[in-house]
Amino acid sequence: MWLTETDLLAAAAYLKMTPSEFEEKYVYRTTQRIRLRKPPGSQCHFLSSQGCSIHPAKPTQCRLFPFWPELVEDRNEWQRTATWCPGIGQGPLIQIGTAVELAHQMRTAYPEQY
Repeated sequence: MWLTETDLLAAAAYLKMTPSEFEEKYVYRTTQRIRLRKPPGSQCHFLSSQGCSIHPAKPTQCRLFPFWPELVEDRNEWQRTATWCPGIGQGPLIQIGTAVELAHQMRTAYPEQY
């Protein structure tokens, strides 16, 4: 999962860690991006069978899923994702305008990716 600097600060604060401690333990940084390290046998250190253990400080990429531009803008990709994402098609209907606005937040948070 990609992180913004704001995501890193929020997650560290939520876990009562300094940003440096959080980064040393959970983050891999390249010259252009910050991402959570992927632990062996799991997609994320913070994802358990009960959900996200840092939900109040959930990183932008996680918070906006499944309303990522590549899914919102491509019906086939949305339908493919719906085959494994338990949230798509559940709960209240999200209007397309709202979905597009959420996708724009993803573009804004990770401009180098889009």
